[in-house]
Amino acid sequence: MIEKIIEYFGKFKLLSEAEKNVIRNGTEISLLKKGEILFKEGAIPKDNYFLIKGCIRQYYLKDGEEKTSNFFTEEEWILPFTSVENNGRSKYYIECLEETHAIIANDDEGNDFLDEFPEFRKISQSILEKEIVRQQNELAKYINQSPEQRYIDLQKNRPDLINRVPQYQIASYIGVKPESLSRIRKRIATDLRSKK
Repeated sequence: MIEKIIEYFGKFKLLSEAEKNVIRNGTEISLLKKGEILFKEGAIPKDNYFLIKGCIRQYYLKDGEEKTSNFFTEEEWILPFTSVENNGRSKYYIECLEETHAIIANDDEGNDFLDEFPEFRKISQSILEKEIVRQQNELAKYINQSPEQRYIDLQKNRPDLINRVPQYQIASYIGVKPESLSRIRKRIATDLRSKK
């Protein structure tokens, strides 16, 4: 499984054998249990997660109801951006939907690693930039797309989630109730049949 992170880093920079060995020797993979809450609203998260295998959900609690805002799967990072206004406290929950294998690095360990191996700074910066852009794109989709468009986008770009995640969480993610999601799915299926 360590080779997965080496392969991932290799997308950002051609790694020497010495750099690959630094990753092999300095990386530990953690097993996170299905249903485990990694952190809650109000916590001050210090850990970053890179998913090797599994699925994790981000959600908010509003008036006692869970509002799913993101899903993370293989080769994705969970970088808990928190605001200064909120004293670095999380406004959301992070929950494992499946048994998950992940690399966990807290901020202090990450900084120590980059001080010791500065050749990885460029990779770290590229990953951070990519994640910021990804989050901005997710927000733009949510603002600019209808729930039906969001579901079609999900089918097109993340089809694995449709079968991995409970439908009520998919409904919450696109911003509708489960019964509305059922109507959206029927409408899409009817449209597809009519085009054949």
